[in-house]
Amino acid sequence: MVELVSQKPKISLPTWHWPLWVSIGLVFLSAAAFVFLKVYLAQIQTEIININEQIKAEAAKVNTNDENAMLRLNDSLGSFNGLAANHSYFSSALETIGALTYKNIIFTKLDADREKGIIQLKGMAQNYTALAKQIVALRGNENFKSMEIKGINFGVNGLEFELMAGVISDLFIKK
Repeated sequence: MVELVSQKPKISLPTWHWPLWVSIGLVFLSAAAFVFLKVYLAQIQTEIININEQIKAEAAKVNTNDENAMLRLNDSLGSFNGLAANHSYFSSALETIGALTYKNIIFTKLDADREKGIIQLKGMAQNYTALAKQIVALRGNENFKSMEIKGINFGVNGLEFELMAGVISDLFIKK
């Protein structure tokens, strides 16, 4: 004999399965991202605390004697800056010599004595004409009182010469 048993029909909603699994996956993914970011934030805060402790330790190492020495040095540099601003004696002299240098002349050495008012120039010229024009340019300037040519020699690149010039003392004072 065969018995017939009726079965209850299963309710199946196939259109709701995939959105449910996607939403459950997003919930778990969001929870995992939240936990990861919390752990990462805690790690960064720990590093910040360690760095702040290192800064405090290094700041505590500063010696008061060193700090006082730095303050004295700063005061000395401030005083020197004022003196240099009023008495930078080479700036005007170099500017004047640079403006008066003839194009075919190269100065290789410059010595100056402020107290005596003397500038010694050593250099090279292409020829006698260039050297003569340089001497005329220096003599024609009101800052130069006297000019003496110490020596002219023939070199590999032209004429080597040495000039001694007496200058006014105002040339060494910054204007």
